[in-house]
Amino acid sequence: MPEIEHSEKRNYTTAFGTVYSLPHDEEERKRLTGQSNLLLRVFDNKVLHAPAELSDEDWVLETGSGTGIWLQDLANSVMPSKPKLIGTDIESRLFPDPSTLPQNIEYRVQSVLSLPLEWTDRFTVVHQRLLVAGLRAHEWPRAFDELYRVTRPGGWVQICEVDTWMSGPALGRFTDLLFALSDDRGTLWRDISQRIPTLLNQSSFVNVHRLSRATVCGDWAGQHGIDGKENMLAVVRSLKIPILQGGGYGMVTSEAEYDELVEQINREYDTIPGSQIVWTMFVAQKPFVTKL
Repeated sequence: MPEIEHSEKRNYTTAFGTVYSLPHDEEERKRLTGQSNLLLRVFDNKVLHAPAELSDEDWVLETGSGTGIWLQDLANSVMPSKPKLIGTDIESRLFPDPSTLPQNIEYRVQSVLSLPLEWTDRFTVVHQRLLVAGLRAHEWPRAFDELYRVTRPGGWVQICEVDTWMSGPALGRFTDLLFALSDDRGTLWRDISQRIPTLLNQSSFVNVHRLSRATVCGDWAGQHGIDGKENMLAVVRSLKIPILQGGGYGMVTSEAEYDELVEQINREYDTIPGSQIVWTMFVAQKPFVTKL
């Protein structure tokens, strides 16, 4: 389909070979920070759910770090211990200023699909959150194999992904658009949370546990609902350019029509109690006796 003209201006990643469909700019930094705070709140203000007690000798890795906020929250939550904390992403644009960081945190440009060989069996905890927009279906097994390789025997991975969302017909229409974009790019927006247990098992992780929590969306739920709604609406707006570049997938025909859909979702959230997004966190262990 021919691309639909649009006036929106956002910056997207220029990393080679990626299909990541969300922006890399200051507006996205603000959204990611708000989203991280939202997830922290909904998961009991607990940063680390893997059953690991971290000391100065431990190393922690986060892949797909984005703004790096999770590692900084972790550093604050485990003080006075100072484990080595390393964050990676496919580009550095959203990384925090190194001069603002404690000595035990660093960020590197590195793909989860190809982590350094010297990291084999290195990390006590590996964290990854919300890479559904960035990994193709065939890349997920490779990514989890890499996470397995760099986790030390007996160490843990903590994986968080979006699960389901619900409101009314406008959100349903956007969901159809999102799934069309996902199919076009080869990503797994349709069912990533349903696939993760199998992916973890295929990569030889054991002791797989899952925890699902919902963020409410809409003014009817007070400030929590407003925060949840604004995060989701920011995602919908951020995906406008990729969807219009895809020609609207036979479902929208103009930028104005897409913008009106955003407003319909906004009104829907505020008038349909029970509107929510479900997030699922998985914790799994690398066995002490590893695969050959």
